[in-house]
Amino acid sequence: MRERYRIYQRNGGIFYAKDRKTGMAFSLATSDRREAVRLITAKNQATEQPTLNVAMAKVYLSAQSPEFLTRTWGELIELVAQGYLGATAIRWRKFAKSAPLKILISQPLYQTEAVHFLAVLDHKKAGVSTNVWLRILHNRAMDLGWLLSPVLHKRVWPRVKYKGRRGITAEEHARVLASENLEDYRKFFRLLWETGGSQTDIVNLTTEDIDWPNERLFYSRRKLASRGGGRAALAIGDGMRAVLKELPTVGPLFPRLRLLGENMRAGHFCKVCQRAGLTGVSLHSYRYAWAERACSAGMPEREAQAHLGHGSRAVHRAYARNAEIVTLPLEHYEKIKAAKLLPFKLPEAQVHPIPAVS
Repeated sequence: MRERYRIYQRNGGIFYAKDRKTGMAFSLATSDRREAVRLITAKNQATEQPTLNVAMAKVYLSAQSPEFLTRTWGELIELVAQGYLGATAIRWRKFAKSAPLKILISQPLYQTEAVHFLAVLDHKKAGVSTNVWLRILHNRAMDLGWLLSPVLHKRVWPRVKYKGRRGITAEEHARVLASENLEDYRKFFRLLWETGGSQTDIVNLTTEDIDWPNERLFYSRRKLASRGGGRAALAIGDGMRAVLKELPTVGPLFPRLRLLGENMRAGHFCKVCQRAGLTGVSLHSYRYAWAERACSAGMPEREAQAHLGHGSRAVHRAYARNAEIVTLPLEHYEKIKAAKLLPFKLPEAQVHPIPAVS
């Protein structure tokens, strides 16, 4: 193995060392050859050991898995993309083509260090989604065994800071309907209010999803379709029935809107909100609103979770965290308790004296 540093002397005076890797030269601050040789030997030994360790590690790893030394983050990104469908797949592709991730695309996984991840997260175009998607990518690499150890431990990851989200209120919903000029959009917003579904799930409903004899509305969460979850069966109430009766009786419920992209529908809603003078809400706010209304009304959490198609309680509680909970006065429960207590005293006619024992 070629030594990294070589020694030379200038004009018979001070000895210098030159780095063959970088081409940089620096003084050894001595004119004694024996001392200079000891210094340069120590520096070469300090660089040889890590290099030797890496070389030995490559030999062992290549013997176990020849692909281990050549796998890049770009290959892993393509592998993960195969597991996503629909809108999630589109968002993943957008993340894969983003400017911050270009730092990692050609980087071999086994050579990745914390500085590489921090460079991605500190990129001027990196946002919340970059942090979230990079965590998913990192975890998938660990699950597959393509990383020997975490690049960043949990405590080192920058905290994900989401923007404040809330549900749309009944008054705001009424203002949206009043500002909407298109009838199909108005009915769409009304059905979102009644169901609490995501815009993609509701806009793709058809008449086959309605069971009128049993008054049920069925739909599947497209976001969870790849995991086989998110199936929801909703009992049709008065408000939902009124909207469904105004929609087509055959085929898609929203034939025109379903042909539009998510961004187009979201953009239209933003324009309606601007006309209505509303801020801080989006189409997804209808989903938050339903969760908050259910929580405030006292609906059992498990039932509300099934209605919204949430896969976990943590997700459902995040949606309902802004709900206004009103507690009844203690005397209300005391009256209920008093009403449930039954007297055990027998009527006097049924009381029989106990005969004396002689």
